[in-house]
Amino acid sequence: MAKRRREWDMRTFIRLLSEGRGQGTGKDYIPFVMIHDIPSKGICTRVTGTTVGRVHHLLSRNELAFFYILDYDTAVVDIREQFPLLDMDDPLDLVPVIELAESLGIIYPRDPVSRFPYVMTSDFLVTYADGTERAFSIKESKEFSKKRVRELQQLERSYWENRNVRWSIRTEKNGINFDMARNIQWIYRAKDIDILFPEKHVRRATMEYELERYLTSHVPICEIAHEAEKRYFLNPGCGMTAFQRLLFEHRLEIPLDKPLDLFAYRLQDTEGGAYIWQD
Repeated sequence: MAKRRREWDMRTFIRLLSEGRGQGTGKDYIPFVMIHDIPSKGICTRVTGTTVGRVHHLLSRNELAFFYILDYDTAVVDIREQFPLLDMDDPLDLVPVIELAESLGIIYPRDPVSRFPYVMTSDFLVTYADGTERAFSIKESKEFSKKRVRELQQLERSYWENRNVRWSIRTEKNGINFDMARNIQWIYRAKDIDILFPEKHVRRATMEYELERYLTSHVPICEIAHEAEKRYFLNPGCGMTAFQRLLFEHRLEIPLDKPLDLFAYRLQDTEGGAYIWQD
């Protein structure tokens, strides 16, 4: 059943701010928009991330895919989704962003019933290990055929330019690699590896064996996993989970930008000592 339209007025705005929406950093950040706040129009997902260890609210298939890519990136230290375009020194004051829209010749969005201004958000505000921040707008490419979408993107861009934060757009045709996102999602199945390996010394031994075999042989990953299962008397599937865990912990790096072929043979690159995939 579709969710009812939520009322939007001054009282709702103040209530959300009092709840801490759009405020905080790291594990304490609360997105300004949560999945239960909006009518369902497709894929809305809550995912527990590894970068900061909290539940993230993702409002589309594209957002979910791009989130996995961000969350797996070791250079990323904080991911804040649905970040409000407000003056966080005085978040109750909507005048500056409304005036910015007017200066661009853009009508600022308002609730059709109450006429109270909406709070615009950026899909992601990302902090990197070097201290820099980047804002991202995640869209379906077909949305840009709409003039109103293009106007609001222009407003969002100007908001971040005024704050010296780099802003960019990502779509399924530009900047979102779904093969990579699916591969990372597959790797994340090893987050709860303790369920399959209650004895930590067996897990460590399995992972060390697989890592050594991967780095010193031309054997496909699926065969290495099967060897480990026989060697350590593991249940079927545990060997592959151990390999996924090596990737999850970034102890092993392999190309993730195309579909993984776990049956492919690999050849050693004589120049760099790395392995490349070969069918």
